Amino acid sequence: MDHIKIDSRSGLRSYLEKFEEKGLHIIALDIEADSNLHAYGEKLCLVQIFDGVESVIIDPFRTGNDALRLLFENTKILKVMYDASGDLSLLKNTADMEIKSILDLRPAVELIGYEKKDLHSVIAFELGIFLEKKKRFQTHNWINRPVSDLAIDYALNDVIHLLTLKDVILAKLYARKLFEPFFLKNLQVQNRDYTRNPEDKYRKINGYGRLRDDKKAVFRRVFDVRENYAKLHNMTPHNVIQKADLINIVNDPKCIDKIKFSRRFSKELVREIVHELKAVVGADR
Repeated sequence: MDHIKIDSRSGLRSYLEKFEEKGLHIIALDIEADSNLHAYGEKLCLVQIFDGVESVIIDPFRTGNDALRLLFENTKILKVMYDASGDLSLLKNTADMEIKSILDLRPAVELIGYEKKDLHSVIAFELGIFLEKKKRFQTHNWINRPVSDLAIDYALNDVIHLLTLKDVILAKLYARKLFEPFFLKNLQVQNRDYTRNPEDKYRKINGYGRLRDDKKAVFRRVFDVRENYAKLHNMTPHNVIQKADLINIVNDPKCIDKIKFSRRFSKELVREIVHELKAVVGADR
């Protein structure tokens, strides 16, 4: 699929200047990210835009966050998105960035009551365009460079139809007198505080809520050991220690000796991790 590739700060600034010179004010916007799937932590990996004329792929690894803010935080550009909450959360908590002036179509889909609410299904229903759902891209490694042409096509498919879809959906909202509820829900999406509670990373582990308070304190120390080694070796935390093992270790420290560690870890490193785990659960006393 033909597109403009932006992989520098100056390139993004130049595109935004030309965008303004043309008198344009609206884009379709989406991002691709990696959230502890192929490496440690959350990373913004790709930004895709359709401005009504041109498709644009931005490489955030090359442009940097300061340049991206010129796009994301520009209140003069209306950004049509679909289900923006996850993207807003990721940007806020990884780069302290916000996306301003959003028109999120997901609240409209909820209000209208489509049977299937994922973007591809709504596009198929309203526009008669059936986009192939390639499962491999659901777990695609967007960190890798160069990004393949197939992956870029997949990413752009999520934006090139959004502006047309917007017109159809807004017409339906108007016909059903749902404009005001839609505007309100859009404001709620944008005005929400997406700063995560540090406690969330513990609470999300299945079984944590059922632990006694003293066991929760031990769990947090075990959890932090896993985080430290995952970060040190740029691995996803679950590839260091599985979530279920975290709970098992807390309930029965003997389980530490049964953990199957990644082959990437040397025997010496495994002994180091095991020793540290036993220390934090008090198994070496």
